[in-house]
Amino acid sequence: MAEDPDREILLEINRFGDAIEVRAVSSGDGLEVVFAAPASAKQTDIERLARAKLTYVRSRKSSGGQGDPPKDPPKDGGGKGGIVV
Repeated sequence: MAEDPDREILLEINRFGDAIEVRAVSSGDGLEVVFAAPASAKQTDIERLARAKLTYVRSRKSSGGQGDPPKDPPKDGGGKGGIVV
């Protein structure tokens, strides 16, 4: 079995008022994700979310990103989307 790339995750947490910005880097392959969370979030919840987001992004990359939105957003300003994890 292959080694878990997310065995060790490095976290950088910056607080901005009532929110935090979390930058998580997988030490196994260097994959980096960034997300926001409430400042009141528990450390264990932040770590679990970081692991889940790294896994999600890695699976999207390996599947060729099927279902990704178009590269160029519509000119009318529509299509504002995001990922809710």
